[in-house]
Amino acid sequence: MTAWADGDALADAVAAPALARFLFTAEEVAQALAVSTTLVRQLTLTGELPCRRIGRLVRYTTTDIEAFVHSFDDRGYQ
Repeated sequence: MTAWADGDALADAVAAPALARFLFTAEEVAQALAVSTTLVRQLTLTGELPCRRIGRLVRYTTTDIEAFVHSFDDRGYQ
């Protein structure tokens, strides 16, 4: 049994989340969605797949990807 000087220190250490990844490349999104990188880029250009631009870099958040996937819930695949 480990003795802690502060009883909450163990709880804080266990509860502290690791730094999560926030931004993904077109290649990573394509792999996650099981589509081609070209399709991801086309969907980005048409505005169907939202993205974040950092200078000339294009990156996607999990929120962007989830919004795109959930957009098919209402309208289905067309």
